[in-house]
This record gives sequence, C-alpha cells and structure tokens, in this order.
Amino acid sequence: MREVFTIGYGGRETDDFIALLNEYEIDTLVDVRSQPYSRFAPDFCKERLSAILSRSGIHYEFMGHALGGRPNDSGCYTYSPQRKKKLLDARKCESKAFYRNGISQLKQAMSSGRRIVIMCSELEPHECHRGYVLGKTLDGDEIAVIHIGRDGEPLSQSQIRETTYQEALL
Repeated sequence: MREVFTIGYGGRETDDFIALLNEYEIDTLVDVRSQPYSRFAPDFCKERLSAILSRSGIHYEFMGHALGGRPNDSGCYTYSPQRKKKLLDARKCESKAFYRNGISQLKQAMSSGRRIVIMCSELEPHECHRGYVLGKTLDGDEIAVIHIGRDGEPLSQSQIRETTYQEALL
C-alpha cells in the first residue's frame, strides 16, 4: 500500500514545518491552495516556500488549479442551509475532469516512488478540503492517507473528524 501525507502550515514556524517534513521523510510537497500566498505567513508564499523547500532538498509542486479548495466551477459546491453558504462537496468534485486529472497526476507521482505531502493552510485536516475532499478521494485499498496533525502526530483518514462538515451539508 502506498502512502500520501497531508499537512497544514497554519501557525507553524518555517523551521518546525521543515523538521516535520524531514521527520516523515517527505521529498515532494504538493501545494493545493487555490491561491498560494499568505500575507500572515510570507514564508509560505509560493515563490519563497519553493526556495526554502529546495534548500532543504524537497521538491515543490503547485496543484491548486486542479486540487484547490476553492475551485472556480460552481458545480463543485452544495448549499448548506445551516451555514447559509455553499460548501465544497467531495462527490461533486470527483465528477469534474480537472479534479480527476489532478488526482491522476498525483497518483502518477506517487507511483514513481516519491514521498509526497499535500499542503494547505488549515492546521486541522478535518477543517480543510485535504481531509474532507482529497482524503476521501484518495484513501482506499491502494493508498493510505496520513494527515500530519497539529502536534506532528500521524492521523489516518478514518481518525479525522468530519462531523462538522457533514452536518453542514444536511
């Protein structure tokens, strides 16, 4: 079984973030932010992060256009009466060609033996599309999704809590 990791950088210092990636022996970071910039954490802006990772021997790849949490396609969302807004819906994303192509590219990179972490900004995987969308799509018989938690602990896809998001869809 192959593994793919996920991590959120929110609130982490750059050195601590790199140390976690090294602890998990990550060689490739796939950035799945729709907009790969942060005014609160400038080291995590696309260009600067790519340079920091490169100095640490980690390859940076941006895939937010295909796997980001805010796709431009309005057909990827379900209206939540409880929250009075549209929320990203895993089933709807999986029906879109751009998303399926992004997942295919990710799986191909994994097949080449690369040790990949999927990164977004939210620290907690159950509050991020990497947990309630990407994790649902990828986790299965051939791939184990391992989320790197707040304190660096590994969490399986089945361990993360999805109730907040699921309740919102009701």
